Amino acid sequence: PDVQELFDKGSGTGPFRLQSWDRGTGTVTLVRNTTYWRAPAKLARVVIQKVEEFSPRRLALQNGDADIIGVDRANQPAVTGMSGVRIVDDLAELVTSPALFMNLKINPEANPDIGSGKLDGNGIPPDFFADVHVRRAFAHLFNRERWIQEALRGKGRVANGPIPYGMLGYNPRGKWYEVSRDRAIAEFREAHGGQVWDKGFKFSVLFNTGNVSRQTAAQMVKEAAEALNPKFKIDVRGVTWSSYLGLMRSKKLPMFLVGWAADYADPDNFVVPFMHSTGTFTGRQGYSNPEVDRLIEAAARETDPKKREQMYFKLQEIAYTDVPTIYMVYPVGFTVMRNWVKGWYHNPIFFGYGYLYTMSKGQ
Repeated sequence: PDVQELFDKGSGTGPFRLQSWDRGTGTVTLVRNTTYWRAPAKLARVVIQKVEEFSPRRLALQNGDADIIGVDRANQPAVTGMSGVRIVDDLAELVTSPALFMNLKINPEANPDIGSGKLDGNGIPPDFFADVHVRRAFAHLFNRERWIQEALRGKGRVANGPIPYGMLGYNPRGKWYEVSRDRAIAEFREAHGGQVWDKGFKFSVLFNTGNVSRQTAAQMVKEAAEALNPKFKIDVRGVTWSSYLGLMRSKKLPMFLVGWAADYADPDNFVVPFMHSTGTFTGRQGYSNPEVDRLIEAAARETDPKKREQMYFKLQEIAYTDVPTIYMVYPVGFTVMRNWVKGWYHNPIFFGYGYLYTMSKGQ
């Protein structure tokens, strides 16, 4: 996107103008658009800061230097009961996040996260996850229910595919892998002609620093895998969000944890990034299935909701069979803000800090 003409140029007719964008810190400053075609925004100026660590975000909220902050569900107790702070919880969101992606075509160039780059107990080859038995083994060993309880404090519904709960195409009876030590072992014994179980593996699972829920998921994958076989070794480490994105885009991450929030309320907006060969995530994990592409494209053209639903049900079945991705949760949202924030309202798509045009500050 940084090569596109409008990447660093303000454009549009919204209620705010871009005053500045510090690419180093990620800070964006907006000012009221005095020529906006509707009534002017109530806020004269908005500053959006990217602060990866939770502690300084929490302190800014506590001191009144921040009006709204992002809070990982695991950190919610640290802001609960804080003087002058309001928490709006149990918010419906059209989100499938995070999911655990397995990279079928890892980029081995200068890649320390795959160790030796061979299936020799000290690394993994670039096609390690191309074997469906490896992917099914990890699906059997990762306990999503436990992760939801521990990382999200129980605030989420176990996912069974890319399409969020409540949307057309979500299948409440869709299958997924049961947590089973025995079945995980059986799949690993089948993987790569039995070499995975005999020789073992070593690779890294990364998370973006400050994201406690993703760190917890990575740690659970490590613990569950290493408990099966002493030859299985997984390193877990955190990196900055910008580094994480760079590694993901260069296809160097063996596994990665990210998710998707709706741009528009239609299942096409979820199956394309998660499953289509040209999708945002599939392109970074090397997954491609011609039948999936055909179904997605046909469902996008179909106008009969019943027929579309059946196509999406079929896509969920393929997501289960091929399992390039472990779908983890449809999360329940919450927002943390100072009491003086007025005009905020929830939107299942446009969530987070809210629609700035309607918002104001007052005692």
